[in-house]
Amino acid sequence: MSVAENVASAKSARQPLSSRLSANEVKSFVDRESLRRQSNKVLHGHPSPMYWKPLSDSVESLLEKRNGFAQQQDFSVNLYVGTPFCLKTKPARCGFCLFPSEDYRGNAGVEDYIDVLEKEFKFYKPYYAKDTLSSIYFGGGTPNLYHAEHYGRLMSFVDGLYGGVPDDIEITLEGIPQLFNEEKLRAIKNAGFNRISMGVQQLNEKLVKYSGRKQNNEQVFQALEISQKLDLASSIDLIYGWPEQTMDDMLNDLKIAVQAGVHHLTHYELNVAGRSDFASRQKRALLPSIQTNIEMYHRANDYLRSQGFEQVTVYDWKKVKTSPVAERLGRYDYEHNMHHFVEHDEGVVNNTQQICGIGFAAVNFHANGAGVQDENWSYMNHTSLDKYAAKVKEGKFPVDRGFRYEHSDVKLAWLFQSMQTMKINHVDYGNIFHENLLLEYGAVWEELENRQWIRLSETHVEFVGDGQYYIPMIQALVAKNRLAELRAASKDKLDSIAVTIE
Repeated sequence: MSVAENVASAKSARQPLSSRLSANEVKSFVDRESLRRQSNKVLHGHPSPMYWKPLSDSVESLLEKRNGFAQQQDFSVNLYVGTPFCLKTKPARCGFCLFPSEDYRGNAGVEDYIDVLEKEFKFYKPYYAKDTLSSIYFGGGTPNLYHAEHYGRLMSFVDGLYGGVPDDIEITLEGIPQLFNEEKLRAIKNAGFNRISMGVQQLNEKLVKYSGRKQNNEQVFQALEISQKLDLASSIDLIYGWPEQTMDDMLNDLKIAVQAGVHHLTHYELNVAGRSDFASRQKRALLPSIQTNIEMYHRANDYLRSQGFEQVTVYDWKKVKTSPVAERLGRYDYEHNMHHFVEHDEGVVNNTQQICGIGFAAVNFHANGAGVQDENWSYMNHTSLDKYAAKVKEGKFPVDRGFRYEHSDVKLAWLFQSMQTMKINHVDYGNIFHENLLLEYGAVWEELENRQWIRLSETHVEFVGDGQYYIPMIQALVAKNRLAELRAASKDKLDSIAVTIE
């Protein structure tokens, strides 16, 4: 049954039809935005932190409320531990990265940061100690800037907060190739980590120089080889749509990665946004065209499937299960656990996956339920290391800003996460939120079906063809009206402040 037939059927059953977006609005939006570069939303949910504001509630009061919800349902926690430091590059932040970071301050700076981090961990003891850990991710920044002796101490903070760490969860540490060596990887393994994620970006040594990085392929291969010897799962990030990159360059990078025995691969489009160097006019002139990027996406997918890889998200690939060991090596639990963060039993929410973040720029995402009356929020620690450290030393939670979710925001957050997997279970959506997804966004699905970007089944809206590539744009489309409301609310608040001042 087509989208139009499903919508007509729902209308005949006298279910309410949302007036979110008209057919003309949808078509105009897609026609316009499909001609623009996609702003990468690999790790972004709804809404973007640009809409977050200083919290009106204290962090302690929110955490007390969260403990109250924990008496009624289970929370599965994905712990994120932030690291501020990156090696200095020219251009800054490798030319494209928009994540918060600070230049490496030497071992003294690292030691100071670890001392402050330990204090923040202790702040959360009354609130997080009884949670069930699902995964742990040390991100950044560049967490393999720590010295070998630091990793055991870092993991001791986690042990101290949770009273131990389950044996069967994934514990990941990010890093860059040139900072891994056998001594460090052995220390990482001995501390309890079981997976490393390497931000390689390019295996073409000529092209990687655009990022100002001093890395070579030998360092990549050495890190992978040592990881395999130590039974550490490993994955690498590669970027397509890079300045001067050709189709052959991109495919060659994938071939090298596959031949190196990688079990998990993140392959995503260059993020050209914000004030990054790659977003400047001179770099834009060197970028492949949007149409070439779309072709790169499809050619990469065809190649990886031919090599026995399975696509898990728009950008995420794992080696097809050939053994329990291969299955373990191909996991990426920290991210995948969040793709369906609300679990239910016949429409009754019985568990939510949460992100509990500690450290510089760390984010907490507390989904305490999915009903209209349930309270849900996110908040972020300071993205200035000096401000972060000062707050902790004062004995305060180092939170900079946050967002309180209305019911519509929880639905959009769930949709954003689901879309990353290239399909939405509209039956689950109905059971969790008690609304008809096909009706709610009827004009969107009809337009995408006309373009052959989705395929509809009795249970799923599945993204196909170019519809997969354009998922960031489609996320922006379904959130269009809500984001307009948030912008208007921010403007009204600013206007009222201005009037008060006058």
